[in-house]
Amino acid sequence: MKHLLMRWMSPPQWAQELDFVGPRLSPSPWSWLLLLLGLVALGIVLPQVQGVLDQQAEAQATLKRLQRAVHQQALAAKAPKGAGRKADQAPALSADSAQHAAQLAQWLGYPWLDVLDQVDHAAKAEQAVMLAFNLDLATLGSRADSVPDVRLSAAVRDDTSALRWVQAQGGAAQLLSRERLATPFVATAGNYEWRAEALLAGGAP
Repeated sequence: MKHLLMRWMSPPQWAQELDFVGPRLSPSPWSWLLLLLGLVALGIVLPQVQGVLDQQAEAQATLKRLQRAVHQQALAAKAPKGAGRKADQAPALSADSAQHAAQLAQWLGYPWLDVLDQVDHAAKAEQAVMLAFNLDLATLGSRADSVPDVRLSAAVRDDTSALRWVQAQGGAAQLLSRERLATPFVATAGNYEWRAEALLAGGAP
């Protein structure tokens, strides 16, 4: 009975002839060992290859830095010669240019703010309306110790206001003239009909 059952379960002869795959062979332990050794070798070699690539990139960067340093040294060696030639070709400062530079320095060093503040303070104290401020710049730049005069003009209400305005400028101030305004005007302090002109000798109140 068992023999008949095994015979019934076995494939026929024609089915065995159509088996293209063939008998299945299980891999041997040596095959697994070779595969494992290959993976281990790959894990060892890859870091070494990456290290070689990193060293090559670092060497190239170092070479570029050295090339730039050599180029900069070559430029630095040429720079002093060019600078010397430009210095030789530069024209000398003329006497007129030197005088103009000294005059400009005197103009910049003049105490403009102090003088203007004093003039404005005197005008407000005596309720005068400033009309003109004139400083002799030619005198200011003529000598190193020159102190130019300052001419002032203001609208005042009367003679008393004109004198008080001049006295408020300081002891060096003097009244030069007083004349009637061409166009009188009215302000909160009163009627302004006169124009007074004063001189600040030496520009200092």
